[in-house]
Amino acid sequence: MPAPAYYPVYLDLRGRRVVLVGGNVNAVKKVRGLLVCGPDLVVIAPELEDEIRAHADAGRLTWVKRGYQRGDLEGAFLAMVADTSDEAVNQAVYDEARERNVTVNVEDVTHLCTFIAPSVVRRGDVAVAVSTGGASPALARKFREVLSGTSAVRTRHGIMEFADLAPLLSDARLELKRRGVAVSNEHWQACLTDELVDMVQAGRTDEARRSLMERLESGLGCGCARGTCRLWDEMAAQSPAEKANGRRGPS
Repeated sequence: MPAPAYYPVYLDLRGRRVVLVGGNVNAVKKVRGLLVCGPDLVVIAPELEDEIRAHADAGRLTWVKRGYQRGDLEGAFLAMVADTSDEAVNQAVYDEARERNVTVNVEDVTHLCTFIAPSVVRRGDVAVAVSTGGASPALARKFREVLSGTSAVRTRHGIMEFADLAPLLSDARLELKRRGVAVSNEHWQACLTDELVDMVQAGRTDEARRSLMERLESGLGCGCARGTCRLWDEMAAQSPAEKANGRRGPS
């Protein structure tokens, strides 16, 4: 089945019931983005990260202190799963959402989504949303950081040229999933290089694939602390943008 062509849309969530399953680190980012939009936010999780718990204590969201149960999506306008560690729960939330005609997103499990969440850059009333159609979260992050001016690495290519990498990055992501291995978000960023764009644009796809996989595999067992990447820091230190702005790699 071909990948869906998604229709971009901005939703008015004010006063609407939004159900978020999971209270982990991934949920923190979702809660931050959702609360800006004023929904009636319900978080279902046995435990919460401190930041989410603080919002619950302040009455900015409702915490249901348990795991997901069938029926939790009754009256929901939107549903999201942040903690995807239980495949049975992922499927159950998706099934209930489809039965109730509730729009649903299971993070990084595209076939269990009826919408995908873009990377968003905000400045005042202006919001720019970037999506790769679920092909590459790393590429969406690259766009967000360049557009927001927070990327520590300057590139020779215009940001839209990096879109040419989407099929290659999608294939690499699926291959890593097939192997059951994970590469840190920061290391993914270090793999999105001008040289990779050069190879793809020159039609050297096989060479680009080999180069990307070698670079990704170098991040397996590299010993970098969570949220850091030595390779990215080295690129940032060599970048004119880093020297001019005194910034480090992405957090």
